[in-house]
Amino acid sequence: MPAVFMRRAKARDIDEIVEILQTAKGFLKEQGLDQWQGDYPNADTIQQDLDKHQAFVLMVDDQVAGYAAAFEGEDPLYTALEDGSWLKEGHDYASLHRVAMSDKFRGQRLTPRFITALISYFYAQGARDFRIDTHPGNLPMQKVIANNGFEQRGTVHMQEAPHISTARWAYQLLIPDVE
Repeated sequence: MPAVFMRRAKARDIDEIVEILQTAKGFLKEQGLDQWQGDYPNADTIQQDLDKHQAFVLMVDDQVAGYAAAFEGEDPLYTALEDGSWLKEGHDYASLHRVAMSDKFRGQRLTPRFITALISYFYAQGARDFRIDTHPGNLPMQKVIANNGFEQRGTVHMQEAPHISTARWAYQLLIPDVE
């Protein structure tokens, strides 16, 4: 049985991460979605995530199987929620973005494990409020998000390309502090 674990991404992972994101773009296109169909996300995006220490990879043995960006603190994307409200206001939360799995591992139910690993990591750091978003038509990701306990809270708008704003469904998970 392979070892499956999460670690911080490293500069040497960029090529594999870019490949994962490119295949994810193809997967989204096959579903008829316009999500990630421009230049975003790309190697520059990943480098920025690395520079900010918010890049994570899911490993299966020695292979990079998935990628996500995650961080704590105020996320400008989540400040203007429409058609709903956050269960808890404030700037003390963890945001999960750019969750993508390699097509080599698609169908192995690793994305829920990856999100659980990210939640557990940030929970250990003190986070109790988690936020994530996805395209309204991205049914596979909506299922993963819901199965990880997130609740849909409203709509946010993301800038994937200049002068193009795309609606995303925003979700929140609150974990009680049990100390």
